[in-house]
Amino acid sequence: MITMIDLLLIFRILVFPGFTFLLFLSLFCEWIDRKIEARFQNRVGPMVAGPGGILQPLADFIKLLTKEDIEPRDAKKIVFRFAPLAAFSIMIFAMCFLPIDGASILSSGSAIAQSGFNGDLIIILVFATIANFLLFLAGWASANPYGTISSARVLTQFLGYDIPLYLIALTPALIAGSLSIGVIASFPYILLAPWAFVLFIITMQAELEKGPFDVPHSESELVGGLETEYTGAKLAFLHLTRNVQVIFGSALVVTLFLGGPSGPVFFGLDWLFYTLWFVLKLIIVVAISSYIANVFARLRIDQVLTGNWKILLPAALLSLMLTIALVTWVYHPFGIGV
Repeated sequence: MITMIDLLLIFRILVFPGFTFLLFLSLFCEWIDRKIEARFQNRVGPMVAGPGGILQPLADFIKLLTKEDIEPRDAKKIVFRFAPLAAFSIMIFAMCFLPIDGASILSSGSAIAQSGFNGDLIIILVFATIANFLLFLAGWASANPYGTISSARVLTQFLGYDIPLYLIALTPALIAGSLSIGVIASFPYILLAPWAFVLFIITMQAELEKGPFDVPHSESELVGGLETEYTGAKLAFLHLTRNVQVIFGSALVVTLFLGGPSGPVFFGLDWLFYTLWFVLKLIIVVAISSYIANVFARLRIDQVLTGNWKILLPAALLSLMLTIALVTWVYHPFGIGV
């Protein structure tokens, strides 16, 4: 027999703040990204579908779902068909651990600090890595030279940048004294470790393969990259996976450094104001990411790798050592950030 708690959990997973909410939030953030890019290029961007073109990403998604689905003869059929959908599903599942409305989607706790479990930060970082690996498999399975080169670049890039990403993500965890996302999201650690915030933004930009780290999607070299042979619903889910990755990366920045959903709450509507503050912070991070992508020219693949191993990785190690020193001798002895 289904209880009210079961119905509430189903609603949270499927509607709010779960699948349906995340789907429309990702499309909305794509619209923001396209508008910012259009302003940089002295054009207006999408304008037809909906007010100010706000429904254009949804229209594009629906249009792709109706297109003919073509598969290359030599493609690895099973991987080619299921890798995009599996990557999308894993990213959505990873988002379920973030306290969007004050608690993770899978949690029954109402307070931010009670959301999730100790170690869920590592879990969602692992999910992000698995999703990137599935995107590599999607390009490899297409049996296209452009897709193969693009997928090789994806694999090389995310494996390299995963290391500094994990190290920098430990900064707020060390200050908070916990690997629980709920505990970390209770305080804006950008105030105590602003250098880690800057490094995390740069590393996340590379992890999401956004400019200037977008060599896996360099259309002047790779045509469509790993998406070259994809059409119809498969291409729609590849695009949607990219969108969800962007909001996941931005939501991770919000959770680790900007206090997550924390903010003023009025009229006792905790869930509403928590969601409002979380989404507003997320939009700010998306805008910052879009500005970085448009201001800087695309790096070469050798520059991307050099930037990781010779700059970001040493910087991440120095950041970790500085954080440990501050936590040991300043923050924890004086009860700061705990």
